[in-house]
Amino acid sequence: MDFFDALVRSEVNLWNHLDDHLRPHGLSLGTLEGLRVVRRHAGTCRVQEIRTDLGITVGAASKVVDRLERDGLAVRSAHPHDRRSSLVTLTPAGEEAHDQGVAAMQAVLDAVLADEPDLAAVTAMLQRLRTRLQPATRTASEDAAPAAGSPAQGTPGPGADR
Repeated sequence: MDFFDALVRSEVNLWNHLDDHLRPHGLSLGTLEGLRVVRRHAGTCRVQEIRTDLGITVGAASKVVDRLERDGLAVRSAHPHDRRSSLVTLTPAGEEAHDQGVAAMQAVLDAVLADEPDLAAVTAMLQRLRTRLQPATRTASEDAAPAAGSPAQGTPGPGADR
């Protein structure tokens, strides 16, 4: 249980710390996570890709996109080949917010983790853990899962929209 407690408490504390440092840039960490997913998909993706990449429900992913649209950071348009889905594309403001947010997040992480000699090993271990757990966390009834923003969902997470 010591590992579990340390991991979960660290995740929540790190999320809140990064979120606090992004607020002066006009971003929440939840918003930045949405921007990062769209950017990883060459600046345009489907809501489904946001859901998959963040490990959240379709409803939670749709709310992320709603916030990105509301803030002028992305636009949603009809998918040219799939009537059931839409495409999410970063706006120039979204591209700029992404770049500024990632730079601010990296600066905080560099400061917090500066004296950690085994960071690569810890990162690799956490990636292995995530890979092992991912199939177990996806269920047919995912919409009945914990609400968006709960650490159990791995979502735009602790304190996402305070």
